[in-house]
This record gives sequence, C-alpha cells and structure tokens, in this order.
Amino acid sequence: MRDLLEYVVQKGLKAGASFCEARFFEERAKYISIENGVAKSMSSGILHGVGVRVIVNGKWGFASTNVSTKSSVERALYDAIGGAKSISAQKGEEAEIVDQKTVVDTVVHKAKLSPDDVGEEEKVKRMLEIEKAARTYSEKVKDTFVSYREVLSKVMVHNSFGTLVEETTPRTMVYCNVISKEGTNMQSGFESKGNVAGYELVEAIEIEKFSLKAAETAVKLLDASPPPRGTFTVVVDPDVGGLFVHEAFGHNSEGDLVFGGQSIIADKLGQKVANDLVTIWDDPTIHKNGHFVYDHEGTKAVPHLIVDKGTLVGYLHSLESATKLGGKPLGSARAQNHHSSPIIRMSNTYFAAGDMSLEEVLEDVKTGVFLSGSQYGYVETQKGQFTCKAEQGWLIRNGELGEHLRDVAINGLTLDALKNVSAVSKEVRIEMPGMCGKSGQSMYVDAGAPYMRFEGIVVGGRR
Repeated sequence: MRDLLEYVVQKGLKAGASFCEARFFEERAKYISIENGVAKSMSSGILHGVGVRVIVNGKWGFASTNVSTKSSVERALYDAIGGAKSISAQKGEEAEIVDQKTVVDTVVHKAKLSPDDVGEEEKVKRMLEIEKAARTYSEKVKDTFVSYREVLSKVMVHNSFGTLVEETTPRTMVYCNVISKEGTNMQSGFESKGNVAGYELVEAIEIEKFSLKAAETAVKLLDASPPPRGTFTVVVDPDVGGLFVHEAFGHNSEGDLVFGGQSIIADKLGQKVANDLVTIWDDPTIHKNGHFVYDHEGTKAVPHLIVDKGTLVGYLHSLESATKLGGKPLGSARAQNHHSSPIIRMSNTYFAAGDMSLEEVLEDVKTGVFLSGSQYGYVETQKGQFTCKAEQGWLIRNGELGEHLRDVAINGLTLDALKNVSAVSKEVRIEMPGMCGKSGQSMYVDAGAPYMRFEGIVVGGRR
C-alpha cells in the first residue's frame, strides 16, 4: 500500500498539483444490539479505500475509491485534479498551505484483550447480562437498550512533503439507555463507555455503576419535579461541563470556522474571553475516546491550549487554517473515512482543574441549580448562543442539594457564561465518549470538566 500511495503522490505532482496527498483507510467493525432482553441484531463489516486530495491552480480537489488498485486510485487522482481545475476560475479564497517537515512513522495501539480472542456468543451473553440488570431493576422500567461496537481502524497518509505515517487503532464502545414510565410521564437514564481499547473495556464494566445506574436514574426521575424557570447560579458536574465546553466553546475554536467567519472568537486572539478561573484544553494525547497520535494530514498530535486563565491563546488547526491564520498545525484534522476530506475536529476537550472541593463550590450558593449528566447540546457558532440539556438536576439551597429535578436545560451566550464562572473544583473527569458530527462526518471525541459554578445562567425545561 505504501508503494501505491507514493506512486499516486508523485503522479499528482507531475500532473501539475502543487500539493498532493493520498490516504488509505480501512475499518473493520462489529455491532451487537440488545433490546428488552432480545439480541435484536449482530452485524459486521469492512470498509476500505483511498482518498486523494490535491491543490491545483490554488483550489482543492478531492476524490476517492473503494478499490485500492493502481488504476482505480490513479483515476481518483485525475478526478481530484479535474475537480480542482473546474473551480479554478471561480472567485474565492485560494487554498494555501506552507511546507511541513517530513514525518515517517508507524503507530500500533495494542488492545490488552483483542475482541477477536473473544467468541461472539460470549459477547452477546455479556451484553444480555448488562441489559438484564437494568430491565429487572423495577417494574417502572419499560424499555432497555444496550449496544456494543468494536472497531479496528488503519489510516495511512502520504503527502508531497514526504510524510508517510500509519496508525492502527482499536476502539470499543458500550452504551446503555433505559426508559422508565409511570402514567404519561416518561424518563430516561443513559450510561456509556468508550475508549481506545479492546474487549478489556467490557470486562472492566461494573454493572452496578453502569446499567443499574442508568435504570436507577430513569426510575428516580419519575418522581422528580420540573425545573424552575429563570436566571440562577448553576453548578454543573463534569459531564455537563464537558458538554458545554465541547458544544458551546469547542466548535468556536475550530480554525476552519474561524477563517470562514463563523466563530464568535474569530477576532479575539490574545483577548480575555472568560474569567481567570477558566483554562481550556483540547488534548489528543490523553488516553480517552478522542486519542490519536497523528491526524489524517500526517501531523503529529500535541496538546492544544485554547484558553489560558481566561485569555484566548489558540485555535484548533489543520494545515490550511494554520497557514491562513498564522498558527501552527498541531494535529486537529481528521476524516470519517476515505470518502471524506480531513476537517478540523476536537479530540479530548476539557476545562482544566481549579483548587476547590465540590463542597466549597456549593457552599456559597444561597439559591441555585445543580446539573448532572448530559443528554445533548447545540450551538449557533456565529451568534454564540448555546443550549445544554442535562440528564437531571437538584435545587441548591444554602449550599445543600434539595429537590430532585427532571427535564432541565440551560441556555445563553457562550462568552457571557464563561465570564461568569465563579468557582472550579480540583477534580476533573473526562468520561463523555461519543461521536461528534460536523459537515456530514462523524468522529470519535471525548469531553470533561471539573465541577464548576456559573452565575446568572438561564434555566428552563419541559414542564
């Protein structure tokens, strides 16, 4: 495969490309789905092929093929060149990247227990055990869903800088969703595990902290109250904080949105964007679900400091955005597969630790809301507006947790919220494994935070 990629890159340069990149992708995946005590589906698949990207006459061209033969990949190359030439006469900013140092490396992430060494019957049995614990927790549990996914991916990138890197990565994910019902009231509990790992991740799952916890949350929420509405002091746990830093701020720090005029922090480098208590990192070197060594442009991944004690100090960059914005490519461009071009993606994004205990974060709150567990979030990056839906909450009165709350959401303006952070705990947890969607592509990410206190946050939700 290396010879084929090298051949195509040289062919592209001879054909007039100022930059050429060939990327081989292979993914072997297996899935198991359990629903209400029944193994509903088992499937497996292999996806592989080559994507070719070029710059010709100052424009990007991209094409891909599922057939990794010389003739097919060469045809993809000429399709990419043709695509670039077809838009070269159009007005618009030209594609531009600066030369990079040559990198040659091979990385193999090894599982402690390969999923291939575990029988399919054993995997199904384990998923049924996890699901049964939730289903039999209470008569109020109405639906239970457990899903298992194992993936082994290989990415090989060669470009006209001479870079040739290969990375093989096993990933394992398990999700549990529990639906409870009482009358017309329906609630849910959710737990997930996911990491760069093999089947050892499954063996380490403690049912009482996983599916039983999801069931307990779903059932207890049936007796919870709807949230108050208004502006409150809000304390968030690491999951809600992780949801906020990923959705509300992380996307705004992506360099392609910055130079595309779609970010609220596009002109704020070196400026205060948050309280001094706030430091934000995106770190692909942490061994969590967003971990990798090289991005899909062949750039070595390093920790990215985005906000340092309230000051915006950097963006997430691809080769192109680093060139356009005067930054340094630090390994933030990834593609879902060979059919997609690399775009800027977060990895493991989190708020850094403070110096307080959770008790100290809570103790000064006279009246407020504590939020725990994430459900979903979204942001309008150009407007800086966010919404984060928590799994559950509690009223805070004089520093103590009180009435249990369901269907709680917070919303507001991202930069206002960051400037109103008033306390940050010592404890940081990064345990939000998932897939982030952007521009039609999904990518492995993780997120987390300490316990954090925000002043003046709008609280609402379903009544």
